[in-house]
Amino acid sequence: MVRAAEHVNLDSAAMSLHLPARRIVQTAQPSLHLQYLLPRIQRRNAWFGWGSSNTAASKPLTEELSKRERQQRLMERMVDTTQGQSIFDEEIKAPERRVKKKKSKAGGEDGGSAMAEPSRSKSFIGASRVREHMERALDPDPRWRIRYQKKKVMQMVRANGKVSHKELIRRSEKEVESKSTPLPTSTKKLVHLSHQIVGKTIDEAITQMRYSKKKMAREVKYQLEEARDMAIASRGMGLGVPNGEVFDKPRKIQTKDGRWIDVSDPTTLYVDESWVGKGPYRGARVQYHARSRMSLMWRPTAQIHIRLKEEKTRIRQHEERVEKQAKKTPWVHLPNRPVTAQRPYYSW
Repeated sequence: MVRAAEHVNLDSAAMSLHLPARRIVQTAQPSLHLQYLLPRIQRRNAWFGWGSSNTAASKPLTEELSKRERQQRLMERMVDTTQGQSIFDEEIKAPERRVKKKKSKAGGEDGGSAMAEPSRSKSFIGASRVREHMERALDPDPRWRIRYQKKKVMQMVRANGKVSHKELIRRSEKEVESKSTPLPTSTKKLVHLSHQIVGKTIDEAITQMRYSKKKMAREVKYQLEEARDMAIASRGMGLGVPNGEVFDKPRKIQTKDGRWIDVSDPTTLYVDESWVGKGPYRGARVQYHARSRMSLMWRPTAQIHIRLKEEKTRIRQHEERVEKQAKKTPWVHLPNRPVTAQRPYYSW
């Protein structure tokens, strides 16, 4: 009876929809289940790591300790000097590291005495002595360095080992150059102080700047003292008295500007050159003119450059001038040569 009723219903539906019965059977039946009629509540599941075996990693103290261990390993790797220029550095320094580890363990058993001693690996994290890191600073462009070395080797081979006069001077005589920071003045004002110290010894130049009334004399004096200290500390200049390089009798020489001076110490520092240059502008102010016009007055800065040398240079220059003067032949007013290009008539 039920099947007959269903068949009748399907036939009536097909007659009303004008569709075949098989299409109506294949259509989806509406679902009237209770779970789709009642209101639903949205649910979300969050995973809090319950039941995981690694419970210690979630603790903040453990995380802090692991972070410190990573930082310590990084510092040791950066400070480790086993990666040196030689491939045998690791084998050479491995026994030393084993001895250090044994000493540190023995100190820890004795009550932490080794922890009290400063460790060599504890240094500034930015200062690395690893070979790869050092090469970035000491040899940033190895290809250019190799090309430059090849070029110099070829020049040396072509010259057959001979050294030019300029190269010999550069090897035997020392010099140092210093540059100041931008000073709040103009080049027109600073150039007078620069001219005042040229040719004087370093002590005389400092004395001149000490008693000068100019505002920038204080800065020039500071720059002279800095250049002097750098020359002594980095180049070993001006150490004739401690090394015993003083002359028994002062030598009298003539400078390039014509002054005669006495030199008793050939390593005495003097200001060989001094020049000034423009720096960045400090700012500008508006200057008002007539007829509603205006302009900008820029506030300049200037830098002073100082080059220090030893008295050995002036002694050499004096000897070269004397030798050149001695080689010159005497000047003759009327040279003794035959008369040429004669004419039988006057040229006027």
